[in-house]
Amino acid sequence: MVNLTIDGRAIQAPKGKTILEVADANGIFIPRLCYHPALKPIGACRICVVEVKPGPPRPIPACATPVTEGMEVNTTSERLQQIRDELMKLVLINHAMECPICDKGGECELQDLTHALAVEKVDLEAVKLAPNPDYESLFVERHPDRCVTCGRCVHICRDHVGAMGINFMQRGYFTELGSGALPLDCEFCGSCIDICPVGALINKLWKYRARAWEVEKTETACPFCGGGCTYELHTRDGRILRVRNEESILLCSRGRFGFPVVEAPDRLKTPLIKENSNFREATWDEALDLVAAKFKEIAESAGPNAIYGVGSARATNEANYLFQKFFRQGLGSNQLDNPGRYTYIQALRGLAAVFGAPQVSGVEAATTPPQPYQSPLTPGEGAQGSGFPFVLGHFEDLPKADLALVLGADVTPEMPPLGWKLLRALDNENFRLVLANPRGTKFDRYAHLSLRYKPGTERILLAGLFKAFLAANPDWTPAVSAKGLEDFKESFKKVTLKDVAAKTGVDETLIQETAALLAQAQAPAIICGTELLAQDKGEQNALALADLFLLIGKPGTPGSALYPVAEKNNTRGVCEAGVMAEHLPGYGHLEKAARGLPLPEMLDKLEAKDEAAPQALYLLGGDLLRMVPHRSRTEKLLKKVPFLVVQDAFLTDTAKLAQVVLPVAVHAEQEGTFISSDGTLGVLAQALSTNGVRPDWQIIGQLGERLGYKLGASHPKQIFRELAKTSPLWAGLGPKGSYPLMPGEVTGTFVPFEVDLSLPGRRPYTLIVGKALNHSGSFTTHGPEGTLKVTPRAEMLINPDDAKNLGLTDGDPAKITSSQGEISAPVVLAPEMPPGVVFLPEHFAAPPVHLLTLNSNLVRVTIQKG
Repeated sequence: MVNLTIDGRAIQAPKGKTILEVADANGIFIPRLCYHPALKPIGACRICVVEVKPGPPRPIPACATPVTEGMEVNTTSERLQQIRDELMKLVLINHAMECPICDKGGECELQDLTHALAVEKVDLEAVKLAPNPDYESLFVERHPDRCVTCGRCVHICRDHVGAMGINFMQRGYFTELGSGALPLDCEFCGSCIDICPVGALINKLWKYRARAWEVEKTETACPFCGGGCTYELHTRDGRILRVRNEESILLCSRGRFGFPVVEAPDRLKTPLIKENSNFREATWDEALDLVAAKFKEIAESAGPNAIYGVGSARATNEANYLFQKFFRQGLGSNQLDNPGRYTYIQALRGLAAVFGAPQVSGVEAATTPPQPYQSPLTPGEGAQGSGFPFVLGHFEDLPKADLALVLGADVTPEMPPLGWKLLRALDNENFRLVLANPRGTKFDRYAHLSLRYKPGTERILLAGLFKAFLAANPDWTPAVSAKGLEDFKESFKKVTLKDVAAKTGVDETLIQETAALLAQAQAPAIICGTELLAQDKGEQNALALADLFLLIGKPGTPGSALYPVAEKNNTRGVCEAGVMAEHLPGYGHLEKAARGLPLPEMLDKLEAKDEAAPQALYLLGGDLLRMVPHRSRTEKLLKKVPFLVVQDAFLTDTAKLAQVVLPVAVHAEQEGTFISSDGTLGVLAQALSTNGVRPDWQIIGQLGERLGYKLGASHPKQIFRELAKTSPLWAGLGPKGSYPLMPGEVTGTFVPFEVDLSLPGRRPYTLIVGKALNHSGSFTTHGPEGTLKVTPRAEMLINPDDAKNLGLTDGDPAKITSSQGEISAPVVLAPEMPPGVVFLPEHFAAPPVHLLTLNSNLVRVTIQKG
């Protein structure tokens, strides 16, 4: 601790803190304009200057000056007041006086500061500058004549988002906020809007809709990815007007501008029943009575296993837990799964093969009644755990890693908050980023090594890394207890770096350099995404990465962990709530004979007309037709099911096949919890009324009542408490907390993986089906006023030389054909795409990209001019 005085007051402060931080922590006000706690000190406005002894004779900026032992700080004096007064006049000299119509009114820091410093008039004159407003950019309206050149927007865009979409033009008095005199072409995250202290950057969706003091603020969890962000919904008269993150400011485009999906014109408002191939509106009682009667009829005639359930990565933990309880306790069946089977569950199975299933001991019941959404269990003295959850990383720790290997992940579109933490890691000059991807991504500009491999050759590349690593480090000993290393080494006996380089397209030298960096790392992290996990052998990909982490990882060292992307807001939670064919809640063990059919095997049973094929499907949201490979097959099989029930907010392509559709509440209309990709508990708080629709948990409970099942569904808080009792891993968990909270004993066994190519066929181009930055599944494609404005359609990214050879230019339609089907899409010339590789996002109804795929997100295609 450091001893100092501020305005004669003795204070102790942590070493490394700035004068401004210490003053704020002790309730001492120092005026400031450019400083923001979410950013590093900028030191541009100089309004926070203070007098310091011992120190220079001139005042110094409090925001950028660390406290030292014996320092005496004076924050107020006639001299300081005069300096601040002159600085404020310079700021105001050309500032547009539009306060009555400026949307920043009521939360403008310049307004507040002018009042606090009692600046009565500006007695300076200067050349009047042209206002040059920007009304054309999407979402962001720019008013350079209101800008105070604090630099906040530039710093958050460049250093925290990594977009570099906005900057200062000109110099001195003529400095202007701009983007090359063109409309913004950026990620449209809107962070610049909320970091701006004045009205220079305005949120167009908020403009003229309310004043800051007129809204109700509701803190809730973001529903648009598994990043675990918490934000505020600002509502008025039952409508969301804007979304803000008051703490870090950071939100991605779908988080900040995705909220209009709540009011999408195609939202379902009443239950639908299909009669004579057409839907008609029905009452809730009519629809639920019909579903209950049909389920009862099927269960009595064909047995409870004839009804199959598909949970949802978008529904809350409480809804998913009650869903599996409906099946297991009500029907007496384990026939259920979730769509994460095609991505995230592949990662879990690969990790479990190496590190084992989760085991927890020493957990006790809490001695005091738990708070809402607080686990009723607590880690006792000596509590300990083991298994794969103890090698999964927390995002907050990632900046402490000294190396990150990112394999098969376009981090920003898949999970923006993970990308923000990766940027924080890059602040460490000793940090090394190794990026391995078939195509260029945003993070290539930051990478110390970029490995551009051929799609589908990930395991071949990893085999080469193991070969190079073990050759250079023959006596290497893993940091944790590991079995099977010698046999594992034998599996690479026939692998040669020359052969690996030929098959992957990655130079031998790059492979060896990567292996050397892995060996040097003291806190290595491994990140993988859905583009890797969605392959037909995604589990093998995850297995190979688990082996690599067992070899080089340092579990227990902050930052050193595995970070598989759990794509949606509750992709991890739906698994832990027990909506898996092979696990109970909390990854509870199920005997093999009692396990249900995984989702792909259920579809196989339908195709084979097997006696074990379901006669009814109950889908808790999730548009299977849009997200599951081989769409034409999936559609054909779903049509075979005699009775299909879908709970969703929209009449999706899958819902159109149903006999009954039940409309559900979305995030802002309900209460409950999510588990983020890094194990953080996010809490939903209801901000809007349901307007006739119902939350998933309530529908499941009411359906259970009609069937005589006692599910105990009185409120999400009660359901959470019951769920948490079954999940020792969650012991001690509460809102915004991450788990596991007990120490883990990490051990593992090396498991050889298949070293082969995951891309059969001979067509000339390889299509990667993946994620677009501005969309979350198909959810955000329904809100026309939201991020659909930025990315309104699917476009095929193609290398410019390939496009030229095909006679294609920007915007031209292209016909893409695989062995499974054919679609058309407009093309975009994209230099980041290597020759022979193209990319399409999967979010959109048209074109339906999974008409092309077979059992993977990779498929060989031919391309022609449309």
